[in-house]
Amino acid sequence: MIRIELVPPAPGEVCALRALTGWGAVEEDAMRAALDASVVVVLARDERGGLVGIVRAVGDGVLYAYVQDLIVHPDHRGDGIARVLMARLMEELHTRLAPGASIGLMAVAGLEAFYAEFGFAARPAGRYGAGMTLFTEPAERLAAHPS
Repeated sequence: MIRIELVPPAPGEVCALRALTGWGAVEEDAMRAALDASVVVVLARDERGGLVGIVRAVGDGVLYAYVQDLIVHPDHRGDGIARVLMARLMEELHTRLAPGASIGLMAVAGLEAFYAEFGFAARPAGRYGAGMTLFTEPAERLAAHPS
């Protein structure tokens, strides 16, 4: 049985999940600061309390939010956890953000249809150009995780 929580996790748990799933190493102090600065953090835990999924939103919490770090433990992929996490995150954001607010994300290639299920539209479209990214990381990591 998977339990969904809105309680901030221990930074070490998230660092371990990131490392396990190939999202890259992050220092615990940096993760603590990132979690503290998040608008919403939604977790999925297994019956033993282990972290099996996370998604968070960052932004100003009023007009703008960006979905970040949707990560599911490899042993639980295909169980629908990502959908449950996203649904709970979107519910929270629609409750907390002002009317007319913008929720954005940068989808991993091939997952656009998944995010479209939650109302996201691909860019460029109409007056909206393509999203852009700048990484402040070593080139070796970027080569492993191309944008």
